[in-house]
Amino acid sequence: MPLFAWVLTVIGAIGAIVTIGWFVWWILEKRSTEVVDPVAIEQIKEEVHDVKSEVGRILDYLDGLPQAPSKIKDPFQEGLTHKNKYEYEDAIRLFRQALSMGATGSQKAALLLLIGNCFAEQSKFAEAEGHYKEAAAAATEANDQAGLATTYNNIGGIYDSKSDYDEALEWYQKSLKIMEQIGYQAGLATNYNNIGLIYRSKGDYDKALEWFQKSLNIMEQIGDQAKLATTYNNIGAIYQSKGDYDKALEYYQKSLKIKEQIGDQAGLAAIYNNIGLIYDSKGDYDKALEYYQKSLKITEQIGDQAGLATTYNNIGLICKSKGDYDKALNYAQRAFSIFEQIGAKDKAKQVKENIEAIKAQRQKVEKLLALPGKIEISDVTTELEENELGESPGGSST
Repeated sequence: MPLFAWVLTVIGAIGAIVTIGWFVWWILEKRSTEVVDPVAIEQIKEEVHDVKSEVGRILDYLDGLPQAPSKIKDPFQEGLTHKNKYEYEDAIRLFRQALSMGATGSQKAALLLLIGNCFAEQSKFAEAEGHYKEAAAAATEANDQAGLATTYNNIGGIYDSKSDYDEALEWYQKSLKIMEQIGYQAGLATNYNNIGLIYRSKGDYDKALEWFQKSLNIMEQIGDQAKLATTYNNIGAIYQSKGDYDKALEYYQKSLKIKEQIGDQAGLAAIYNNIGLIYDSKGDYDKALEYYQKSLKITEQIGDQAGLATTYNNIGLICKSKGDYDKALNYAQRAFSIFEQIGAKDKAKQVKENIEAIKAQRQKVEKLLALPGKIEISDVTTELEENELGESPGGSST
């Protein structure tokens, strides 16, 4: 073969090899970039954070009971002690015993409302709503405006918990109208707080902050430490939603300090969960998990099903962030089951979408790991986390 022809042959062969190599690289690069799905990743992050705990929707109402005859007052007081210890079955039994002793008017309304609250605090919303409506009827018959306003507020809390925000707002507004007429300051503070929660759920953070500030002003005036802590918690949630994690943590720590002092276990569980979300958003997963586990321990002890589901879901997020997709799915599925059982439809839908997104991400990671060459799972999850941060405009949604 002449030298010139031989050179052309060699050049052609090299060109073919380069072309094939480029094509193979393009195929592999396309497969690897397909793994990074910012929409699915951000969906996971948003949906899990969106089920964060908030506290303070319902009010107790004791009007007339501390002054009732001993046959009514004694079981009521014993029941209240059990309720404050989250021993709901004993509390309900004793409140019903007090009812059977001839409680009428405001006393009857207050006892029915307390029974409803016991059910609400266990996320048994249907039973709670039934007792609230009985309480409303008793309060109306007794012309007990404070009792009626409290009951309307608590019915609003049921619809809020079920994510029916328009219906909840309607009940809160009915309660608000009465409370303003009679000057019921403690009730107004809780009502303002609850309306703020509605606007937060609708994504109107500035409007929510306005209502929380109105609640805060009253709480500081009347010195109600428990509700002051609740409002601090919810203001913290607004700053977290805006991506201002340091400001959020400042308010959560204020709330935490009070809740620890007064021994509010349900409130502590919610705040531990929310502080966990802050550390999660900052990428400090071990610190986040530490707070989630604190929240989980309390919610299991007091039987708070909604709180339990929230924390399961957020622990699942940590597992996802660490690349343990099987464990992430396990926690998310447990959360979904609880939300579905208690009738929290929006939350169940969010978690269901989250489950599908985790499955899709796991499948894509498995494809990447199957590519030629040594790739560690930590490398894959690091790449995915970088994409989460890059795709999050102004911080993750909470």
